[in-house]
Amino acid sequence: MDEEDEVADLIFNVEEDLNRKDQLFSFRKDELPTTKNYHAKEQQLLQEGKLGSSEFSARLRKVVFGEYQDESACLILFRVDFATAKKGWFRFRNATVEAEFEHVAPPAADDADKDSDDDDDDDDDEYNGPLIRKFYPELVRGHISSAAETYGLGFEVPLSPMGGAAISAGYNITSPREGLHLVHGRLMGNPETRVKWTMNENEVSKGGIYEQPMFAVVVRHVREQPFAMRLKIKATTYGGLPVTGNGGSRILFKATSKGHQATEKKTAKPTTRLTAGSFKVGSQKWTSSSAEPEAPEDLAAVDLESLTKMKADLLSEQGPGGGPPVGIFEEI
Repeated sequence: MDEEDEVADLIFNVEEDLNRKDQLFSFRKDELPTTKNYHAKEQQLLQEGKLGSSEFSARLRKVVFGEYQDESACLILFRVDFATAKKGWFRFRNATVEAEFEHVAPPAADDADKDSDDDDDDDDDEYNGPLIRKFYPELVRGHISSAAETYGLGFEVPLSPMGGAAISAGYNITSPREGLHLVHGRLMGNPETRVKWTMNENEVSKGGIYEQPMFAVVVRHVREQPFAMRLKIKATTYGGLPVTGNGGSRILFKATSKGHQATEKKTAKPTTRLTAGSFKVGSQKWTSSSAEPEAPEDLAAVDLESLTKMKADLLSEQGPGGGPPVGIFEEI
């Protein structure tokens, strides 16, 4: 048995064991991950997964509370890092990243309030939980790579029905093959509380998926009511091994009436403020400052490409996985 057959048998056996593990894990799919409050000064872990030298992790990078088309909203930016010690069989050829947002119920109300809510049929038709208003990327295609594939065809025609000598002939067919790196996102569920991205490697260059994709979501929420985010990631190596995320936390967000994160504490420098009028000392003049609160940030005007740089990276000089094709057992 040669090296390729041995690796193929190993891949099949490990994949069979992993499929059994996934089936057993599915019985616990209703269990919630650990819930943690959002902390602005931390890049909190959303999910991670590992199989041998193939692993990934996802962390929060930025959170901004503001408004989106006159609704209270929150911009959430996170990055997934895919890492493999080797290419070839162990690189990630595709992956799915799914972000889900959930309404977190406030403390239980009195029984009388519950009864009154049950009697109101209109409440059943209205959903006030988090809704995805905008996400990025939606669809990004990388550079197209081309390669020529050659197929050989041959046949033999015996000169006599009794066997013996035969005439053999054959020819080659060469056809072009194209591939590109693809990142595609789409809304899921009704109401729209989930977004799912699919990533595929360039099948010609065979360099794996983009290793540091950045994703952005703008979520509508009810002010001063908490909502939660959880992430689900599943990737597949070139050898067919699935790597499923099983760590990280469910992150709880809550904004105050001023639009700031409730758990975020800021210290302001002491300042001197004039309440009216102005005064002048020498050539410098001070005027009264406005007591008007700052307007919430308009999240509809935020350029999500400038934050994620996904299109710029995928359309760079070579793009992820660019360069010559990588052999199955070749290490780079």
